[in-house]
Amino acid sequence: MQYLEWNNLIAKHFFNESKAGKEVLLYINDGLINYLGESFGFDVDDFIKSVKDGPIWATRSGFCQKALQSCEGWRDKGLDYPPYISYLAFFVLAAVTETDYAPHSYYPGFRKRLNESQDSAMPPSFDRIIDLWDDLEKWSREDKHEELGRFVARIRGGYMHVGLPRSQTVLSEYERKHLPNLFDRANLDPTDAPSPEIIPKILRKYGEDILEKRTFKLLNSTQAEDIALRKALIEVVLDELEDWDGAVEEVVDEEAQPRLQVHTGLRLCIKLDTMAAHLIVYVRFKTSRMFPEDGLNFKGRDGQQSWFCREAYQGWSTPLTDATDGSAIKLDGSSLNWNEGALFVDSDNQWRARLRGADVRLFRPGAMDGLPDWVETQKLERGKQFLIAVSQRLEEKIRKWGEEHCEHFREERISGLPSRWSLFHMENASASCSGIDILSISTSARLVLIEGIKSSRGNTYFKFAPPKVVIENSSGSENVTMNGVQLRQPDVQRAIWVLPGDMPVGIPLRIEVNFAEHRLSKIIRLEEFGFPASFDKTAYRDSDGRICEDDVSANVCGSIVYGEIEHISYPSVIPTHLGDKIFFLGEKPGKIVDWPHEAVPSSWNPVWAIVCRSRKQWDVFFCGTPEQLRTGYSEVKSVGDRQSVKRWKEALWVRRKITVPPEIPDVRRIWEEYVRVARYV
Repeated sequence: MQYLEWNNLIAKHFFNESKAGKEVLLYINDGLINYLGESFGFDVDDFIKSVKDGPIWATRSGFCQKALQSCEGWRDKGLDYPPYISYLAFFVLAAVTETDYAPHSYYPGFRKRLNESQDSAMPPSFDRIIDLWDDLEKWSREDKHEELGRFVARIRGGYMHVGLPRSQTVLSEYERKHLPNLFDRANLDPTDAPSPEIIPKILRKYGEDILEKRTFKLLNSTQAEDIALRKALIEVVLDELEDWDGAVEEVVDEEAQPRLQVHTGLRLCIKLDTMAAHLIVYVRFKTSRMFPEDGLNFKGRDGQQSWFCREAYQGWSTPLTDATDGSAIKLDGSSLNWNEGALFVDSDNQWRARLRGADVRLFRPGAMDGLPDWVETQKLERGKQFLIAVSQRLEEKIRKWGEEHCEHFREERISGLPSRWSLFHMENASASCSGIDILSISTSARLVLIEGIKSSRGNTYFKFAPPKVVIENSSGSENVTMNGVQLRQPDVQRAIWVLPGDMPVGIPLRIEVNFAEHRLSKIIRLEEFGFPASFDKTAYRDSDGRICEDDVSANVCGSIVYGEIEHISYPSVIPTHLGDKIFFLGEKPGKIVDWPHEAVPSSWNPVWAIVCRSRKQWDVFFCGTPEQLRTGYSEVKSVGDRQSVKRWKEALWVRRKITVPPEIPDVRRIWEEYVRVARYV
């Protein structure tokens, strides 16, 4: 295979729409290269031959000189990807190559791959390869606005030039793909990440069959050159946790497709009345996923009582309330087992809500989240007041720490707590509490974007709803700018900065935070809201719904049909491309699938695809056969269990007022027949 073919193959694997807004690691090993080249009949040996040859315009003799030449003027060549990515992949491959030299020796692996005499001397011009890493960051962040992923040229470790390729090896693709399983095991909440300092402990405890030996070695290393790499690993894991939407693939049957289960972490909330010396504990949670239109109904282990909630505010749920008699009585959080935790399940929507078991529980003012009362959190922040609930076993330890290292320490003599629990009120902790993970004061700061409305994948927002900038673990001395302009901090007590209203659209906007020796940055882009002037970039689809070229005899582009297409019929391809949440309905009551939480139907043909656009709008698409379109609804008996029949009716009849019917008259007529029938099911 020619050099550019390998280059595009590798580049497309790492940089694509699914990576939008996420950091890309060019982790390359023999297995991945063999996997990418397998369908073309090529392997890692052919890849190495191709990088030795280089692109046709690279004529210099030295390996690194040829890599540098591949970058010269490449943007004028009309290429889809930077033509030096294969060279960078080779440099990473050299970093994971085993040799007879010390593990931290890089150059012997480099020469071994080129079949040269192994020694530890730097190859000619290798010190200039940093220009390629910098250009890749510029391309991904400024040219592509992170739409295909965000690459950051990080120098990690004690050696500048070797630190660049090594920085890509902190986590393999397999490890990264299975991090949600690790997060689920550790009962982590993506909306309430723990302190960076305890991430290594979590990885060691829950990553046994997910993380590779190389990763465990890095986690346990005491070598100075591994400290920066371990910090990089923690940063990637935290980024993945914050991007996680709580979904985990659950295998229920070896022959069936995995089922998506949504995990969310319950938060205890305390309404404190110091005058009455009493508190009330209730429960809510926060999620980045869309709430089901009809809310959620959770049941505990006994399976008897049902607890209801819906979305209240920016992903926060309403407090869980009694759903059995409509009394709206809040779930009493103090009745739960705080030490062991609790699990609640909504089987219909495949949601799990779990309260972490702990002997120490930390609370911060709800105003920091736009909520009333005190809200549970997993991270202790500097300069803030907080509450600590502690079981009797650790009471004296917390009391001693609070008296020595916190300001305004006092015990709240108050009723309403679980038996053998105490409550302390304090602020501005100056040191971590040894042995208590949740009371670790982080030395790391993080730049996070909150709120705002994204216009697409990645960090692209509508101008009318830009994000706000949050500095986690703020020291109070930060200088926050956007393209060199100072951002406004409305409340000096809260580490939140807002963007000005006159920001330009369509160009990279670099948000930078500088304080002490730290520097954080993110790039965003703003867009005006409106319809595109041209639909030239709209994909063409064939009669099965697959993306195709415009030379196919019969195809559809947007609303325009080219050629003769009588009907797009099921079951050639199930139209999962219509949206992220789809109900597929068959003609018989009870034939219903909630995709992607449930596998697409294989034993029956769906007639309708009902797509969730928002909490208040569903769209309907006909995906049945031509015969079903001609004959309409024919009376048939219900199939499946009562719950499936009920869901079928709800999709057609109960949500009819928020469902946009088909516009084509004949299809709309059939839809209305189904709705009328569903009324009496």
